[in-house]
Amino acid sequence: MCGIGVFVNCEPDDRTIKALKNRGPDFYHQETFNVVGQSVTVVATVLSHQGEGIISQPIVTDDFIFLWNGEVYDHPRYQPQEGGDTNWFFDNVGSQITGENATGIEIMKEIRGEFAFCTINRKTGEISFGRDRLGRRSLLLYSFENKFILASSSSGYHFIELPADGLYSFNLKMMDKLKRHPFAANTKVDGHMLDEFLFSNLNENMLAIEGIKDGKLHSLPVENVQGSLTSDLWNFEQNFDGSCTNDWLPELEIVFKKAVERRVKLRKGSVGVLFSGGLDCSLVVAQVLEIFEGQRELATTVYLYSVAFGDNEEKCEKCPDRITAVAAFQEITEAHPTADLILVKENISKQELQKTRDERIKHLISPRISVLDDSIGSALYFAAHSEVGSDCRLLLSGLGADELFCGYSCHRRVHDREGLDALGLEVQTHIERIAERNCGRDDRVISDSGREYRMPFLDLDLISFSSSIPIPARCDLTKPRGEGEKMLLRQLAYKKGLKTISSFEKRAIQFGSRIVKMEDKKVKGNDICANLQK
Repeated sequence: MCGIGVFVNCEPDDRTIKALKNRGPDFYHQETFNVVGQSVTVVATVLSHQGEGIISQPIVTDDFIFLWNGEVYDHPRYQPQEGGDTNWFFDNVGSQITGENATGIEIMKEIRGEFAFCTINRKTGEISFGRDRLGRRSLLLYSFENKFILASSSSGYHFIELPADGLYSFNLKMMDKLKRHPFAANTKVDGHMLDEFLFSNLNENMLAIEGIKDGKLHSLPVENVQGSLTSDLWNFEQNFDGSCTNDWLPELEIVFKKAVERRVKLRKGSVGVLFSGGLDCSLVVAQVLEIFEGQRELATTVYLYSVAFGDNEEKCEKCPDRITAVAAFQEITEAHPTADLILVKENISKQELQKTRDERIKHLISPRISVLDDSIGSALYFAAHSEVGSDCRLLLSGLGADELFCGYSCHRRVHDREGLDALGLEVQTHIERIAERNCGRDDRVISDSGREYRMPFLDLDLISFSSSIPIPARCDLTKPRGEGEKMLLRQLAYKKGLKTISSFEKRAIQFGSRIVKMEDKKVKGNDICANLQK
């Protein structure tokens, strides 16, 4: 993981430098270049996860300046032992992207890792940048007059979040138009079609969620979802025959194991999991431990980070997520008695929450502004920034399981009101918008800890396979809570010896950690958060 910063005709501010250094504590470099008459200051930081040494950034040649923040894991053309993924991406994508070249985009589609990048052609002045199709790495954008900034983390500027729908580019000579080269045609982000728009209008208002009325965020409906998701990654095999068997379970287990293995194999240090004790994160933990038991050379301590909010230890221990975390920890330990597993309890008071939010968290959450962003982002921040496990450089989570296997209450509402066909479209919509709703914010908040954030359920192969499973084989929403939603994952958990965990109901982190008890009870998740505007 790395921190990317590109500042055209302006200097980086101290807050942005600090944010980038937090993301990449192993290496820092800042340099200013003259590119076609424009002053371009580049900031690069590195958290090293691959190989013995550190691959410094940026990569600078006579023709290019290149910045990379991500992991390739594997690719038909990629050999991990040959120079690392930064050099590989530069050679195969970064130095090849010019004009309408689609080869680099096709290569990017096949990468099974999280990434964001920027490449600057020093001869032509063309700057190209983007992030992966699911937006699993943050990349923020700011423009005013002749100034332009790209950065991994937010600061005092009014950034927008770059949509995760393709490659973006513009020319430093012209400084007029920002162009999008889409991964898939007609992708919608917050209701905007983003084929091309004026660079001079690219400010804090662009891409803001439309329909802000009465202090609330009203997300627009996504029209023509089926038609917009043309990439085969998003094509579902809809086969609603009403059956619900274990036929899909063996292959799901294989694909899930591979997704987790990719994310724990290439790393330095120990492993941590953002842990509520729920089904999704417990499955991740169990799979990590199985991999470690089969490949002892990979095995390390696994830290389970449980966060709870309350003014004393007694109140924190009564938080629903703390109760399930303790119960799940016990069951996982019984299933894996030789594992080096540590449950880390982070208890956060209201005073600590308010102080840290004002000094740090609100800047990382920005440009997201809702009450829900505040609650989730703050909970993730404290879990990720635990001082326990100083050798832990990697954090895993269960994000994506609810989206793929119908774990949210809205899935049940759509199913009950409109049926299975509508539920299939709802699942597509959730995955399509996960970059906008979750990934960028979570990456900024978590990676500020100097630990890399990886999401096995958002592995592209796992998404592709899960999308081929008929909806009735993934869930049965005619059954009660704790049984029907994410039914296939519950079967997988039961098979792995997590019998009690397999029956846990879905609980949102803002309620399970009781962070909402710290705030005004009258506000709703879609309200604009006053705490983030102070």
